[in-house]
Amino acid sequence: MDLSMYFVAMKGKMVYGRFSLVDHLKREELENGYQVTSKGNTILHVAALFGQRGFVGEVLKITPALLCYKNKKNETALHIAANAGKSEVVSELLSVEGKETILVRMTDDIGDTALHKAMRGGHIDIVRMLEQTYVSGPSNRTPLHAAVIQEHTECARSLWEWNKTLCKELDKWGWNSLHYAVKQGLKEIVSDMLGWKKSLAYLPAGSENDWTTAFHNAASEGDALMICELLNHCPDCWDMLNCNGQNAFHVALLNGHEMFVYAFLGSGICDSLVDEADNEGNTPLHLLASSGNRVP
Repeated sequence: MDLSMYFVAMKGKMVYGRFSLVDHLKREELENGYQVTSKGNTILHVAALFGQRGFVGEVLKITPALLCYKNKKNETALHIAANAGKSEVVSELLSVEGKETILVRMTDDIGDTALHKAMRGGHIDIVRMLEQTYVSGPSNRTPLHAAVIQEHTECARSLWEWNKTLCKELDKWGWNSLHYAVKQGLKEIVSDMLGWKKSLAYLPAGSENDWTTAFHNAASEGDALMICELLNHCPDCWDMLNCNGQNAFHVALLNGHEMFVYAFLGSGICDSLVDEADNEGNTPLHLLASSGNRVP
């Protein structure tokens, strides 16, 4: 990229000495090519990186095609601004009517949207801006789903505090954000959500014919601490069965977590579960015996 072009983009100036960006952009557009840096960044990428909102707006008036232009990592200017925490530039880019939804869904080389970039950087104000446009993404997942799955705890908590009802939204597989938070072992997130609405713990995860529960998710991971957290809010979770009529002990044993079962036996509140048969007539004791282990 020409030094004068880089300088005007960095400083947010439309004119530098005898150099006029307006004339240059019009000429470039006619010639069907744009000057870029070694990373493939256009002046819009550069201006986004340095937070030059006014400059970004003026450039897009002249050359709107730059809005969706990608660099060598397939990043748009929105990716760059979101990653750098330039909220004013993000707002300017999203103000381009008719392009905002397309723009927020564009992904880079590793499949990240601008929302992912903002979440990784902890730029909560930008996450909220993008969430309003993004609504639901691939596989019907909300930004809260994405934050929880990627274990961006602070972003997830901020999103939830801002819009608590997001945690009830289901993705295409019928899982809400609590189901994933339990699976990922995010104890603080789970505590916040259940402190707000205990009924979330009883919602099934999955389809009509193939479903489980958050409690079973914890058991499948052998996560005793998460089980205790769920029981603190909903002490009757032990009674819950999945679509196969299996309790938490069945699921733990099927996933190789014998020690999980040992940890809770003798507590008095769940000892009867070892004799409880599933839809196939198997009790956890049968499964334990088939594994070659026995209860001490």
